[in-house]
Amino acid sequence: MPSDIVIVGGGVAGIAAAVVAARSGCSVTLLDSGSAVGGQYYRGAKSPESGSGLSYEALRRAFDELVVARGIDRRLDTYVYSLARRDSGFVVRTRGDDRHRGDVDVLESRAVVIATGAFDKQLPFPGWTLPGVMSGGGAQALVKGSDVLPGQRIVVAGTGPFLLAVTYALISAGGNVIAVVEANDPVGLARHAWSVLPAAGKSADLAKFVTALAKKRVPYLRRHRVRRASGTGHLESVTISRVDGDWRGIAGSERIWECDALAIGYGFTAQTDLAGQVGARMRIGSDGGLAVEVDERQRTSVPALMAAGETTGIGGVDLARMEGLIAGVAAVEQCGRQAALSDAAIARGMRDVLKLRRFADALHFAFPVRDGWRDDVDDQTLVCRCEEVSASKVRGAVSDLGARDARSVKLLTRAGMGWCQGRICAPAVDALCRFDSAASLIGGSYRPVAVPVPLGAIAAES
Repeated sequence: MPSDIVIVGGGVAGIAAAVVAARSGCSVTLLDSGSAVGGQYYRGAKSPESGSGLSYEALRRAFDELVVARGIDRRLDTYVYSLARRDSGFVVRTRGDDRHRGDVDVLESRAVVIATGAFDKQLPFPGWTLPGVMSGGGAQALVKGSDVLPGQRIVVAGTGPFLLAVTYALISAGGNVIAVVEANDPVGLARHAWSVLPAAGKSADLAKFVTALAKKRVPYLRRHRVRRASGTGHLESVTISRVDGDWRGIAGSERIWECDALAIGYGFTAQTDLAGQVGARMRIGSDGGLAVEVDERQRTSVPALMAAGETTGIGGVDLARMEGLIAGVAAVEQCGRQAALSDAAIARGMRDVLKLRRFADALHFAFPVRDGWRDDVDDQTLVCRCEEVSASKVRGAVSDLGARDARSVKLLTRAGMGWCQGRICAPAVDALCRFDSAASLIGGSYRPVAVPVPLGAIAAES
């Protein structure tokens, strides 16, 4: 039977939307690709036993109770590969996990909430494909999901406050972090962000991270960048140097640090595939990345389609939670019911969303990705790992073959045609070719199949 509401994504935004919708009397199906709900932030966390109000702890406890009572149909290890409009709502097509890609299913619903989150933004540099080099989110997932440290001597590098969260997770698990390498200068650039820090309720988190670094005496290098990773068969060292305001290396400041793990991150990229399939309008966020455009009720430009969390712009777990609540309200209203939240709670939630978005915008302003990283990408550096396309081939597509947009580079070099379908390499290709990133991102936001699925399974379903 069709559900009133299908929620795609079981992170904090999806959980919040599901609880509001189920408590309001709607039938709810929540789909998540993981083996447990909670998303990246709460990965590996046990179901909480306390919490009050609209905190994550209270929402998660309510969610688990609703699942047991069959008020929410929770489907884990399930990927959504297609979303389509119908007159009466949506058709959602799913497949199983990587061991069961042929297990396809079709669901129908009156409304859909997309809360698919984001993935790490990667920038290529010499040696970034060596075993031992990973994204910050990947290192965090190892610790939280598998209780495994990525190495014995770990360097955390890139830009943004997420580096502190990754370092805290590694230290808390007993990891030996030998340095945090921040390419920007938070002291000089982050004044605006710190001015809204107390209002966003982030002071306690910052104090916790800084205290952990101080206790372990972890060096925090400002205006430094990892410029090269080296090793024979696996990571053995990284070359770090001071950088100027545009992230270009300062001659004579290079140092080599021995390490066997590098967790590196330059922000995140929102998952917008499903919204793009049904023609939802996109926007360029304050971090320069693509995001789904929503109104004050988290409604997209497509009727009965809501979006919440990092899908609408990178903003952190608290913003995702509040957006999920509001998206749940909008989905309930779409089904002709009254939301199980008071008008005062809804109004307060919408104010919190605005406040937390301002804080996120301030952080993006304080920790931008500068262009100087491109100087270190030599011709041999792989840009597209899936198809093993080097920087020389990408640059040659423009200089020698006359490519003028990302699609032409893709056709000429196969960059972006691999397993990830350009999710990882597309921003790097745009930057190396000096294309208009905004136009390229929006133009490439549509994928008819969001995740790989066997053609035989699709044919059998049809």
